[in-house]
Amino acid sequence: MPRRAPRKAADVPEPGTPPPEPALAEDDFVQQLRSELSRRQEAAGAKTGEDLSHRAELNKRLLQDLWEVHNQFEEVGVHLTLDPSQTLFATFAEYPTKWTFKENFDFGAVKTIELGDRAQGWVGFTLRFWYYRANEGSARLRGIFEWCDGESYHRYSGWMRMMSQAVLFDGEEDRVNVRDLHRVLRDVVVQWYAAHLERNPATFVAHLKEKYPKGASYAKESYR
Repeated sequence: MPRRAPRKAADVPEPGTPPPEPALAEDDFVQQLRSELSRRQEAAGAKTGEDLSHRAELNKRLLQDLWEVHNQFEEVGVHLTLDPSQTLFATFAEYPTKWTFKENFDFGAVKTIELGDRAQGWVGFTLRFWYYRANEGSARLRGIFEWCDGESYHRYSGWMRMMSQAVLFDGEEDRVNVRDLHRVLRDVVVQWYAAHLERNPATFVAHLKEKYPKGASYAKESYR
């Protein structure tokens, strides 16, 4: 008669061992969360698509204007740099004046456009535009001119440049009046250009302080 296999003894918990945690009840939290996040993503994508369509045209206008400013300064030996670089958004038939926009460049994705001064004694002087959202959620465009107000030494961070800003423009993105924008640009660019011809940045800074509201001030590493 065949022998029966010995029965496996049941695991006996050690004295004092707490009972095992019961399995969590299944619910649809993960699925609900995934669905909700997906809906939010689709809604944001649709809204962003509307904003970016308008923004793309506005950015083209700004890039074209600032590239022309760049070329005018270059004619008198003043070097400015544009960000995003002209090599990204333009195709040149004859550099720098004959060009067209690249069809495959995503103009709507550009959030900041700036024209920086690279002439000796003018480092830190920058014309900048960027998009942001106000507290109530509306998309806005702000334009500032930034300059260096000197340097100071800080014990723990070393030499720092003290940066100041003048607010040139601030308005709702979908209500930007290009004429108003051009009026401000014309004033600032003419004063900037004249100060270079006079080799006197102080006159330009005085004009910015007198005519436009004060923006942010902050310290920036000087990279000495």
